[in-house]
Amino acid sequence: MDVVLSVENLLQPDILFICKERLDIITDKNIQGAPDLVIEILSSATAERDRGLKKKLYAKFGVREYWLVDPDKETIEVLTLAEEGFESIKAYQGGEILQCPLLKGIPLNITEIFSSSTRNAMTQ
Repeated sequence: MDVVLSVENLLQPDILFICKERLDIITDKNIQGAPDLVIEILSSATAERDRGLKKKLYAKFGVREYWLVDPDKETIEVLTLAEEGFESIKAYQGGEILQCPLLKGIPLNITEIFSSSTRNAMTQ
């Protein structure tokens, strides 16, 4: 889904989340403004853009939390918005439970996310 951050900045995150208090930014055509959480799934074709340009734009326009999912390394790096841009909270890996600062009380088991059945479902 298109996310319109400004006239010149339209992005398509892999996964996004918008808090219910801000649902008014969702239109029939796109998202008008910064989601609260953006998740990008890295690949060799997208990793540089996700870690560079997209990260800068999401910070500039106020995305509160940004996750970088690396399927090859089976890690999820959680970044939160600070005064100077995103700061890395932690890079989670197998055996750990991701505690999302934005979605408190919803633990995610990293091992389950990268299990073979989950990976097969993502590629279909």
